[in-house]
Amino acid sequence: MEYKFTELVDLSCFKNCLVSLFAISNPVLKILDTDGKILLSFGCQEICKKYHQANCKTASICRKSERYMKNYLNSDEPYKCFTCENGLIDAATPILVNGEHVATAIHGQFLFEEPDLEKFRKQAKKYGFDEKEYLEALAKVPIYAKAELDSVMLNIRQLIETMAQNGLDHLRLLQSESETRLMTIIKNTPYIAIQSYDFNGNLQYCNKASEKMFEWEDDPQKSESKRPMIYDKKLGSDFSNLKRIHQTGKVIKEKEWLFRGKDGSEKTISSTLFPINFPDGKNELISMDIDITEKKHLEREIQRFDQLKLIGEMAAGIAHEIRNPMTTIRGYLQLLQNRKEIQDFKSQFQLMIEEIDRANEIITQFLSLAKTKPAETKSCNLNDIIAKLFPLLQADAFTKNMEIIFEPGKIPNIHLNATEIHQLILNLCRNGLEAMNEGGCITIKTFVEGQNVVLGVKDEGYGIPVENLDKLGKPFFSTKDNGTGLGLASCINIATRHNAIIDIDSSPTGTTFSVRFVCDECV
Repeated sequence: MEYKFTELVDLSCFKNCLVSLFAISNPVLKILDTDGKILLSFGCQEICKKYHQANCKTASICRKSERYMKNYLNSDEPYKCFTCENGLIDAATPILVNGEHVATAIHGQFLFEEPDLEKFRKQAKKYGFDEKEYLEALAKVPIYAKAELDSVMLNIRQLIETMAQNGLDHLRLLQSESETRLMTIIKNTPYIAIQSYDFNGNLQYCNKASEKMFEWEDDPQKSESKRPMIYDKKLGSDFSNLKRIHQTGKVIKEKEWLFRGKDGSEKTISSTLFPINFPDGKNELISMDIDITEKKHLEREIQRFDQLKLIGEMAAGIAHEIRNPMTTIRGYLQLLQNRKEIQDFKSQFQLMIEEIDRANEIITQFLSLAKTKPAETKSCNLNDIIAKLFPLLQADAFTKNMEIIFEPGKIPNIHLNATEIHQLILNLCRNGLEAMNEGGCITIKTFVEGQNVVLGVKDEGYGIPVENLDKLGKPFFSTKDNGTGLGLASCINIATRHNAIIDIDSSPTGTTFSVRFVCDECV
C-alpha cells in the first residue's frame, strides 16, 4: 500500500465521529497499525478502567490480549475472538483497502453469556477489589449473541474501511487534481442508495442506486421530492424533526421501513441517517439505504424451517413409539398362526406379518432421515432398487393421471445405501410429477457412460428458467409457493455421500436430472 492508515484517515476527526456516532452507548474500540501499535483507543468498560487496568497484575493480563491480536493481523478470518484471562472478550477484524491489510480494529470488553459470578467474586478477592462495586461494574458489561456480534463487527469494519477507502480515493483525487472522481464513485455505488437532504426534508442529491431503488429514473421533479421515508407511517415519528437530528448530532442507524413502489409492490429498506457539515457552512442530512427484502424473506424461511425441523423431530419420536406395539402384535400373530384350530387362516396371518414388516421398514426408512451418522453402503444393483420402488412410483403417477416408464440398462453393481437411494429417486420423480400437467410422462433410465453408472430422471414439464439453475439445491430456494427447497438439497447431499454428482439439463420441453455414480468396473 502506497499510504499508511494514518494518511488515509484523520484519526482526530475519526474519533470525533465516533463520539457523535456512539453518543448513546458506551463502545470500546481500538485501531492498531500493521506493526501492532495502537493508533486510536476509544471507550472503556468501567470494570476494565477502574479495576483491570488499574491493577498492575490484571493490567499485564490485559496486554496479553493485544499481543494475541497482533498475531492475528495476517489472518484471513472475518474476525477473531479472544477471551482475556480477566474474563472479558475482545474481537478483532482486519481493515482492508484495495485488498491490502492496513490496520486492525479491536472491539472488546463484552461477554457472550451471563457471567460466572462466583469466578468474579474469587477474582475480586484475589486482587483486592471491592466485591460489591466490582460486581456492579460487571453488570454493565454488554452481552452479545453471536449474530449480534457478527453485525457489530461487520458494521465496524465497513465503517472504517469505507473511511479508509474514501481517504485513499481523496488522496488520489488530489494527486490527479480531479474532484469529480469522488462524485463519480458515489454516483455509481451499486446496491447502496445514497441521498442528501436539507433539514426541511427536500432532496438535494441522489445516486443512481437511489433512482433505481425509489423509482426516480423518470421523475423530472425528483429534486423537489420529499425524502422517501415519509411514506412509512410506522417510522414517520423517527424522521419528523430533521433539525433536531442536526442539533443533537444523533445518528439514526439501521431503521427498517417499507417503501411501496408505483406498481404497489413493497420493499423493506434499512436506512442509516446522519448529519454532515460542509466546509462552506452548509448542513445536510445523509441517508444511506439498503434493500433488505430478500434478507427478511430468508429470515422468515429460516424460522419456518426451524418449525419444520421441530415437527420432524416430533414425528420421528412418534414413529419410534409406534414400533413398540407393532412388535407386540407381530409376536402374537406368529404364535397364533401355529395353532391347529386356525390353520385354515395361516396364509392370512402370514400376510398380516408381512404387512407389519413392510410398515416397520417404512418407519425405519423415515427414522433414518433424521440420522446424521453416514449410513453404510454395500454392493448392489441400481436396477434392483428402482424395480423394488417402481410400484410406488407408478401409484404416485396414476393418482395424478400421469405415466412413469422405467428403461433399465445393463449396469454393474456399485456400492450404495439402498435407503438413501430410495429417497433420492422418490424426490427426483415427485419433483418431476409436480412440474408436469396431466398426461405427462416421467422416464427413468440407467446406463453406463464412461467411468460412471448413470441414473437419469426425465420429465415433460416446462423446464427451469436459466436464472434459477444456479440456485437449485440451495436450502430455502423453491419455485413452489409452499416448498422449502430442501428436497433437491437432500438429493445433492445423498449424491455427495455416494461420491456422485448431479447434472441438470433443462429446456422448455422438460428437464433431465442425471446422477453419475463412479464405477471402477466400468470400461
